[in-house]
Amino acid sequence: MKKLIAVLIMNLGMSISSFAAVDAQMEGLYQKATKQGGDAVEESYEIFKLAQKEDPTDPVVLFYLGASETLMAKESLLPWRKVSYAENGIARMDKALTMIEEMEDPGRPSHGVPQDILLKGIAATTFTKVPKFFNAFDRGFELYRELMSDPRMGYLPPSATRWVYCGAVQAAGLQNNSKLANSWKAKARDNGISSPCRDDSNSD
Repeated sequence: MKKLIAVLIMNLGMSISSFAAVDAQMEGLYQKATKQGGDAVEESYEIFKLAQKEDPTDPVVLFYLGASETLMAKESLLPWRKVSYAENGIARMDKALTMIEEMEDPGRPSHGVPQDILLKGIAATTFTKVPKFFNAFDRGFELYRELMSDPRMGYLPPSATRWVYCGAVQAAGLQNNSKLANSWKAKARDNGISSPCRDDSNSD
């Protein structure tokens, strides 16, 4: 796997020093991992682990390392490693969000979404879907509340935020809070998303 990572770095035109900031290529590795699983997850994890060693103060690198670790938890066959990856990943993501909140500049837009909103959305999705014994649901639900109250959400492309609204509505459902779920559905409609959890990219 180490040889594979070295080849991957070369193919991407990366050097270790280029890891100082997360760019579109590195984000693409994480997105690929979420969709494909398997080797793509380990590639994402190893790349962000190298990046974090290069610049341990970069909160975005820390966040994606944590997010990749939670994906590693899904891939691992050993129960104790699943727990370790998940716990470490959740902790890194939460720490990174705290660091980002303290920054004056939340970072460059990514996929048409301000970086802080994107990362909050990823964290909220992750935290509300891991098993309950990780005690992360409440933090994830809090992030969804923050996102649903963020006025910037109303100005973003519906195609770029549908997944956030869908996750928020589903999380409210898990809380048996139908009033809040309906409120967030209405907010989604107001922002041009008629059915947030429908997989139909051509509907907006």
